Amino acid sequence: MQTVATIIAYASGFALMRYHESAANLLATSLAVDASLAPLTAIVAARRGRPTTFWAIVGFLFGLWAFIVVLLIGKPKPRERAPQQFPPTSAAA
Repeated sequence: MQTVATIIAYASGFALMRYHESAANLLATSLAVDASLAPLTAIVAARRGRPTTFWAIVGFLFGLWAFIVVLLIGKPKPRERAPQQFPPTSAAA
């Protein structure tokens, strides 16, 4: 149980605070931090034009790390349209 709690604490970024409690407290607190960072990560991702559901899930799984990543990435570049393969029709016809 302690190993699982430690892994989840490092994945959420909560272990960086050197929180030393029982495994149950560490697990519960890490999941609470993840649950609070997931919607925040999704909101920031939505404002940057990224998919919100994907970032909400990533925010819950990786907590602080996902939030930092979504803050660092920029807006996606708009895709260029492919040139038309046929000549445009004339309005005079």
